Amino acid sequence: MKPSFVPVAAALALAGSVAAQFTINTPLDVIVCQPTLIAWADGTPPFFLNQALIYFSSVLPANRPNATPLLDFGEVSGHELTWVVNITAGTSGFFNLRDSAGFIAQSDTFTVQRSRDTSCLRK
Repeated sequence: MKPSFVPVAAALALAGSVAAQFTINTPLDVIVCQPTLIAWADGTPPFFLNQALIYFSSVLPANRPNATPLLDFGEVSGHELTWVVNITAGTSGFFNLRDSAGFIAQSDTFTVQRSRDTSCLRK
């Protein structure tokens, strides 16, 4: 009887890739008009920060996953995006990220902090 290491090894490799968790970070310091790094792990590019499974990149109002997105970043490649925070202080939101395979990752809620610089906000 021949050992069947190849099928077992292949099954373990597949299980390991399925077990990889698609995640997005929750930024700690989200400050008006300051750059904030948004990063994620795993998933299949391209990526879409989305709302209600629509292909948009977005920041959503906190506790309202079906609300209209506050921002649309468009299609994103790679595993990070630097965002110059252009929403008003006191706004709470979270990120919804969808990969091209349909998997979804969500950040925890964050609140935008005040800054002396408000030049990036729409007047």
